[in-house]
Amino acid sequence: MNRLLKGRESIVYKNLGKLYHEAPAVPLRHNDKIVIFSDIHMGDGGSRDDFLHNSSIFLYVLRHYYLKQGFKLVLNGDIEELQRFPRDIIETRWAEFYRLLEAFRRKGPVYRIIGNHDYSLFLGPEDSRQEPLYSALKFLYGDETIFVFHGHQASVFPECFYRWAGFFLKYVANPLGIKNYSVAYDNRKTYKVEKRVYEFSKSRRAVSVIGHTHRPLFESLSKIDTLKFKIERMCREYTGAEKKKKYDIRRAITRYRGELDKLYRKKNRAEFTSSVYNEQVVVPLLFNSGCVIGKRGITALEVSDGQVRLVHWFDRTVSDKYLHYNGDRPRRLGKSPYFRKIFKGDAIDYIFARVKLLT
Repeated sequence: MNRLLKGRESIVYKNLGKLYHEAPAVPLRHNDKIVIFSDIHMGDGGSRDDFLHNSSIFLYVLRHYYLKQGFKLVLNGDIEELQRFPRDIIETRWAEFYRLLEAFRRKGPVYRIIGNHDYSLFLGPEDSRQEPLYSALKFLYGDETIFVFHGHQASVFPECFYRWAGFFLKYVANPLGIKNYSVAYDNRKTYKVEKRVYEFSKSRRAVSVIGHTHRPLFESLSKIDTLKFKIERMCREYTGAEKKKKYDIRRAITRYRGELDKLYRKKNRAEFTSSVYNEQVVVPLLFNSGCVIGKRGITALEVSDGQVRLVHWFDRTVSDKYLHYNGDRPRRLGKSPYFRKIFKGDAIDYIFARVKLLT
């Protein structure tokens, strides 16, 4: 059994190595602006379309924030839900999205990376494609590498099961109304994908950005680790805070401790009781932009002015905790009902310095 598991792991790392070697290189300068979205899963606009719930906010922030701010667009896989719906129906229903892509292209390239749910685009004729399609990209920041790929390649033989997965989604999940975040990776599979990508990135001393699992990650940290660090930071901040600020900090710590307790009650495997990679020092090798079909809004990774930021876009229908003290305060986009919240950010130079020193 151990020999079989080792064989599977070696296949995955071999596939990732080939993906890394063949990925085109794109220069990334200090003043460049890119935003990475993953797992949009656009459908037919009906009740079984996972994208429908967040479509208004996504299209709005694309037009009124990222296009206006001069960001280049990186679409990191599973853009159309082609395992459930025909492409022509998707393009007709979400014509506004494709018009926005044209607007982005007039200002610069749009980087389109393929995932497992839109993999069939690779199988069609090249002359029918509106933009180049990639399996992965390497953004070169000086001598450092940011490796961007969807993430399904960290599974064993991912493309081999494409048609079987499509059959299940189209003829089982669709009739039953099962959504993509319901059939997305469970905790055990998520952990395996993340750990494989983390270990591969460590061997290359490169930073990897994935999607696929629908779970946002910043600097390789799980939600449990992030909550622990937030609580520790707030405890330090509390000692020098004014009276009103102390009240806000106490409320935030209570809320985070409640979230932490819930997570520990849900996890029953040893790998979730500490850092997901079981290392004494977690290296910032792995990032995940999350997804556009989240229940509480959309997440994305922004790279601009030498900074990397994990951001959350949402409206007032989400829990009030996102509008209260939680590090960086949410900022409303103009007079719209939408808010942008920075979960965490760091300088690219600082991230790569830690990679160099800790690997």
